[in-house]
Amino acid sequence: MDVKVLKKTDTEIELEIKGEDHTLLNALKASLLNDKDVKVATYDIEFPGISNPVLFVRTTGSEDPIEAIKKAAKGLAGECEAFMELFSQKAKAF
Repeated sequence: MDVKVLKKTDTEIELEIKGEDHTLLNALKASLLNDKDVKVATYDIEFPGISNPVLFVRTTGSEDPIEAIKKAAKGLAGECEAFMELFSQKAKAF
């Protein structure tokens, strides 16, 4: 995975995320939209299978968009850890 900042202002950021697809971007977008300081979170893959996804985030201004993305990514990592713990406990029964 490689991340390239295409545009950045105090309230907006546009990132190209090479090597990823809907799996990560959908989860990241959903996590971002749960943040009350994020006004817009969306992504586009112009030509699936060929193009790299571009993530766009706009905040209310009370939070830097980079910090919003970091917070969303940490939240996703925490959800994955919680799932792994629960899954591991349940899988021991089999």
